Amino acid sequence: MATYSIKELSLLSGIKAHTIRIWEKRYNMFSPDRTDTNIRRYSDDDLRLSLNIVLLQNMGFKISRIAKLNSDEISDMVSKGSHYASPTPVPESLFMHALNLDQEQFSLIIQNTIAEKGIEWTFENMIVPFQKRIGLLWQAGTISPAQEHFSSNILRNVLIASSLQLKPLKQRSENILFFLPEGELHELGLLYFNYIARKEGFQTVYLGQNVPTNDVLEVAEKQNVTHLFTSITLAMFNDTLSDLFKHLSNKLNGIPILATGHLIQASNMKMPSNVYKIANAQQFRNSLGLK
Repeated sequence: MATYSIKELSLLSGIKAHTIRIWEKRYNMFSPDRTDTNIRRYSDDDLRLSLNIVLLQNMGFKISRIAKLNSDEISDMVSKGSHYASPTPVPESLFMHALNLDQEQFSLIIQNTIAEKGIEWTFENMIVPFQKRIGLLWQAGTISPAQEHFSSNILRNVLIASSLQLKPLKQRSENILFFLPEGELHELGLLYFNYIARKEGFQTVYLGQNVPTNDVLEVAEKQNVTHLFTSITLAMFNDTLSDLFKHLSNKLNGIPILATGHLIQASNMKMPSNVYKIANAQQFRNSLGLK
């Protein structure tokens, strides 16, 4: 059975550590063990309880009422309430299914949301926030690489399948090359925008992860691509990033370079005039001259 520090429980549940301490003292809500140095260690049962509490709060229940129930009663209310409560953008149960490596239930939430709201809403309002939080948990050492890869691979397969099933609105002449530079492995954003491009009828060349710059240039010239698209999440010096864009631009006659990813969004560096930051589908469409 896994154990969690109060910081880890806070990251997993979304409940502030200060609030956890208050509930523990006021309502006897959790029962953590203590180390020899008096450090709280929470159990899987505590994690499950915290996730269920968040679900009930999202349904409108007050913590004072929830505190009067035992764990079984809380689980029962969650089960009954999930049929009529308005879903949050990222259901807390999605994190539990990821931690438990429950492929069936994890996939079911994603597929049901896509069926109801569409893949664009699902990606931008559910998958992106989910991945950000999973990334924080991974950095904190709360989850294993296997748990992070588990969810990423399911989401990757969903995006690939969705792209293959597309029937484009119209065929366009522009040809967009999608790639991740050397060292980059996080391709969910790349796959998502490749899906949008194909949906809009653009031709695409998808190279995927960890592509040497010379290979990008060679393929771009042979395929007569009109745009490059990349995603960068790894830490990279601004000079290195700027040099990459300048090198690609010079070799390919200044064709538009569309860039997404955490590092791109967080960077304050001045981009070359042919480089466009992309955060969502609407910005992507605008950069391609679509309404």
